[in-house]
Amino acid sequence: MKFPSPLQEAILLKRYKRFLADIVLANQEKHTIYCPNAGNLIGCNVLGSRVWFSRCSNPNKTYHDTWELVEIEGGKLVCVNHQRAKQIILDGIATNVIAPLSGYQHVLSDVKFNNQKFDFLLSEYPHFNDKEKLSEAPKHDNCFVVVQSVTMGDEIHRGFYPDTDDKRITKQLSALIAAKELGYRAVWVYCVMNTGINKIFPADHINPDFGCLLRQAVIRGVEVMAYRVHITLEEMVVTEPVEVCIPARMLYTPRSEKSD
Repeated sequence: MKFPSPLQEAILLKRYKRFLADIVLANQEKHTIYCPNAGNLIGCNVLGSRVWFSRCSNPNKTYHDTWELVEIEGGKLVCVNHQRAKQIILDGIATNVIAPLSGYQHVLSDVKFNNQKFDFLLSEYPHFNDKEKLSEAPKHDNCFVVVQSVTMGDEIHRGFYPDTDDKRITKQLSALIAAKELGYRAVWVYCVMNTGINKIFPADHINPDFGCLLRQAVIRGVEVMAYRVHITLEEMVVTEPVEVCIPARMLYTPRSEKSD
């Protein structure tokens, strides 16, 4: 996925009201941009960080500029725009980089099924968007996919999801479990948009309910996978799988708090 136009660099002052951020441009002008991320952005909203934003010419938008990237400790890049995750994963499916999801004949985005919207439905059938046709087709030939972006990492290269206690995340995973129990293939995909992350863990210290449900989902047959994203100022590309670790219980201790 290439950025539609060159990104502009700035310095982060603060993120506030969840969807806004104040920055300082190269000419020392203070500027407010849109932050397309409902999470807490733990480790990504540090005062003085280098950030990059995109510009939109749409006159109907309240904020024409959108926060895309931030440089974190160690010089790693993180994409904070969670809206990019779906396109990145879709590109990975289309190019066969995400091999477990490749090979389906048809792909439909933003599919509503049983009052829950899924990011993708992969299918062998051309009429899978027709509810009657979908019900007639073998269920295992249809795959519901949910994509979630991962930005939160620690100093020993572990990634954690989610970084918020938002109940909507748990609701979405519950719907995926329900689809699996009806006989469909169900896949939860982490789009790892922090170049410093080597493994993914459930963030039990932030959202224990989600962590508990994720373990139930795996037992019930929901597939959980993660893929690394190579990030530059020009594009973001899926590269390789990242290990997803789901221990029986996750004890989170920042390195700085461990005893010698």
